[in-house]
Amino acid sequence: MKVGSFIECIDDKFTSEQLKKLVKIPKEGDYYTIRDIEEYPHLNRAGIRLEELSNPPIELKDGNMHEPSFNIFRFRELEIPPPMELEIREALDNDLGLETIEEDDGLLRRIRN
Repeated sequence: MKVGSFIECIDDKFTSEQLKKLVKIPKEGDYYTIRDIEEYPHLNRAGIRLEELSNPPIELKDGNMHEPSFNIFRFRELEIPPPMELEIREALDNDLGLETIEEDDGLLRRIRN
């Protein structure tokens, strides 16, 4: 992942202590863009900040103020922007004439002739 990458939140479970410090949190299944990546070598992790969400700075143990970041493992990187991914899927479905049908307790696709 890098700054500018499109990502999807895959974990929006926060502790009550974390929620006290955060005004805005990512929601599972929602798409975001990475604004900043912060390395935390002493914690052996990286945190990210999102273009779409910002939180007020909090005071750290050393007295410095800093905007909280979200653990990078809460997200998965997308290969293409979410709106474009949806457009591509719809275009492929339309161009191929795919039809969704229900059968055998599942969804199957069949190409119209």
